[in-house]
Amino acid sequence: MIRVVTLDPFDDKQIAKLNRTLYTAFGVGSEHSGSAEIPPGLGEPLDAEKLLDQVKGIRAYQDDKVLLLTTRKLKERELPSGVAPTPGFARQGKDRSIISLQPHKDLETGFKPVARQALHQLGHLWELHHCLDPRCSMYPPWTPSFSQGEPIFCTFCREKSEQKIRLAKS
Repeated sequence: MIRVVTLDPFDDKQIAKLNRTLYTAFGVGSEHSGSAEIPPGLGEPLDAEKLLDQVKGIRAYQDDKVLLLTTRKLKERELPSGVAPTPGFARQGKDRSIISLQPHKDLETGFKPVARQALHQLGHLWELHHCLDPRCSMYPPWTPSFSQGEPIFCTFCREKSEQKIRLAKS
């Protein structure tokens, strides 16, 4: 099950649309599981790694994947190749990820790139790696064309995610 947890107010219809997109992409249930508070002391821009470690009050079962959703900007990350913008973050093979709507005004106007980012980060939770197919949501998100793509997986990544999900259920 994918549990979408909001850190800010969102339109219920847009969250439902995101859940349908996630269900279509992964073939597992996806639901809005309420909201959570940003821990005290985390200023903006939000540090995605600290936030994933510190946010409390999320009800999830052992094999659930959690997607935190915020309207706030995430802090740029220091990488060996330099500083990188952070529209989303997930630790490979773990259970929590986060995405930001930034720079979009709301989920409705930025739906396609935000949904694509959601698929990308959740894909990392199921141990998917970056893909060479620019149409796939696992294509590297720092590329200029990433935000123009559809929130879908290529055949290879779709099959790989289905394998990982079946293994998690067994």
